[in-house]
Amino acid sequence: MIADPPYGTGANNIAARLQSSAAKYQQTGTKNKLPAFAGDSMLPDAWRSMMRGVLVQCDRILKPGGDALLFCDWRSMHEMIGVAGSVGLGIRTVAVWDKNNSRPSKNGFRPQSEFIIHARKAGKLDRNRAVYLPGVFRHTTRFNNKRHVTEKPLGLMLDLMKIAPEGGTVCDPFQGSGTTGEAAIRTGRNYLGVELTAHYHAVAVERLEAAQSEPAQI
Repeated sequence: MIADPPYGTGANNIAARLQSSAAKYQQTGTKNKLPAFAGDSMLPDAWRSMMRGVLVQCDRILKPGGDALLFCDWRSMHEMIGVAGSVGLGIRTVAVWDKNNSRPSKNGFRPQSEFIIHARKAGKLDRNRAVYLPGVFRHTTRFNNKRHVTEKPLGLMLDLMKIAPEGGTVCDPFQGSGTTGEAAIRTGRNYLGVELTAHYHAVAVERLEAAQSEPAQI
């Protein structure tokens, strides 16, 4: 399971946190603004309840020894670790996505990192081969022609796909515009995605169909 769920943050106070995700993650004056996505504009208790409900189902369908990768930012990391642990997933480590670029912070540090929590279901999974992945992944954030407000780079998802056994099945319960699905298909893995926002579901379907028409790049 690889997921980029709503972080439920993007702000330093409750009023800003409850803003539409379209407003929080797009600069004022941005042309061709993308629609908001579901699950982000929530109070902390509601967000934790949503995430726990989703991860309960993910833990249910994961094979013993299966991996779960969860994106988060520095504000949501401790909450995400707590929710994942509460459903029985064992926390293995936290990897870093170095975005290479981001807005500068006056008299502070550039917020150029997001995090990937690696958890695993108890048990043993038969794997094709052992993989040894780095703890830091460097991929520049996509700015032009984005299909989702918080779209992740395809190169990043292709790198993360290596955690899944070749020919295995990858599930993304927060599909968005389908970046994880495209990476799964391009690397010869099966894919199952779930998306609540109709606009992004339509984008993902078109994108996944296009990926299926091309040969896998294993």
